[in-house]
Amino acid sequence: MRFDGKVALVTGASRGIGRAIALALAREGANVIVNYSKDDAKAREVVDSAKSLGSRAIMVRADVSNPMQIEEMERVVREEFGRLDILVNSAGITFRRPLEEVPYEEWRRVMEVNLNGAFYVMRTFFKLMADSGGGSIINIASVAGYIPMVGSGAYSPSKAGLIMLTELAAAEWAEYGIRVNAVCPGPIETDMLREEFTEEQLEIRKRLIPLGRLGRTDDVVKLVLFLASEDSSYITGESFIVDGGMAVSYYLLMEKLFKMGKKILEQP
Repeated sequence: MRFDGKVALVTGASRGIGRAIALALAREGANVIVNYSKDDAKAREVVDSAKSLGSRAIMVRADVSNPMQIEEMERVVREEFGRLDILVNSAGITFRRPLEEVPYEEWRRVMEVNLNGAFYVMRTFFKLMADSGGGSIINIASVAGYIPMVGSGAYSPSKAGLIMLTELAAAEWAEYGIRVNAVCPGPIETDMLREEFTEEQLEIRKRLIPLGRLGRTDDVVKLVLFLASEDSSYITGESFIVDGGMAVSYYLLMEKLFKMGKKILEQP
């Protein structure tokens, strides 16, 4: 197995993409730390599933936006495993509203979790990872960090910042054997996405994606596993878009929107 004996920390691992990544790492032999902030039951379910796959898995409750809690999580990981080989920053939140309506506290909260939280975790675990002989950090950013997602408030700026943080860390930490890359998903079928959009809105989004479907968690997981493995040992500082062709098809999307709007206008 690719990660036999490796130790992996996944933040935001109790649900969605983070959950899928944690279980995939466990399936490939990694010992997994399941980080979460709220739902003990869901985190326990992930840990139990990971253990059933043969992983030595533990759950650690910590809000990534709280540096003191992150430091305590580092202490637990150091005592339990003594090393860290893989770090996946998957914790993230979003609120949808136009910029002029974004409350200051909401802006700060999104930045604290999506950008600052990733930095706090990376900075806190840097020494343990360096002492382990290096490793791989994968930040879950978003295609919204490349192209502005209108109405996403602080989300797009936070993910753009995460992409630059990824590049900076890759440049500074390469000498320690630490590779840092980002995965930038488009619309992925998760509970978070279904909480954000109605079924009708999701159907419209699906029709606008050049490959004709929403992404699946497995589309993201396979790339994360590649970046965590030795198969990508000469890759660092890169951001990989997983969006079914949305980012490179702006004008195609505009044409589709025009045709859809025209059909609606032509209806009796």
